[in-house]
Amino acid sequence: MLKRPKVPRAATLVAAGLLWTGPAAAEQAETERLARLDYMLHCQGCHMADGSGVEGTVPPLPGEVGKYIYSPEWRDYLVQVPGASQALIDDEALARLMNWIVRNFDPDNAKDLKPYEAAEVGRLRRQPVTNPTEVRRRIVADLPRPPQND
Repeated sequence: MLKRPKVPRAATLVAAGLLWTGPAAAEQAETERLARLDYMLHCQGCHMADGSGVEGTVPPLPGEVGKYIYSPEWRDYLVQVPGASQALIDDEALARLMNWIVRNFDPDNAKDLKPYEAAEVGRLRRQPVTNPTEVRRRIVADLPRPPQND
């Protein structure tokens, strides 16, 4: 008969803890993987792998995409731009992708992100903006300016 090796109690507790958080961590990793894949397939062609965009035509994402996420108009706009609203993915995948984009490319502002949900994305993408540059300019111009520290 084989003897089972004695495992220190601390190792058993650590392993049990990893198993306990395992499904949540695995689900988060899968969400991240799917969002990254959707970014590569539906966004990276214009916004580039690093999110830098194309000067003068495609806005950069890093440090910018979540800058005004507190504004309901800006939040809506991010889903309504043609590239997002017309992406060939379902509403749940687009919500996951939008959450990933803000968190990945603008983590400093992402702390204020109320996660997008599929129903919200479905409603917004049925109302796409036809002139994203003009709409973006208007939204940003209408936003309240933060107080100046003198």
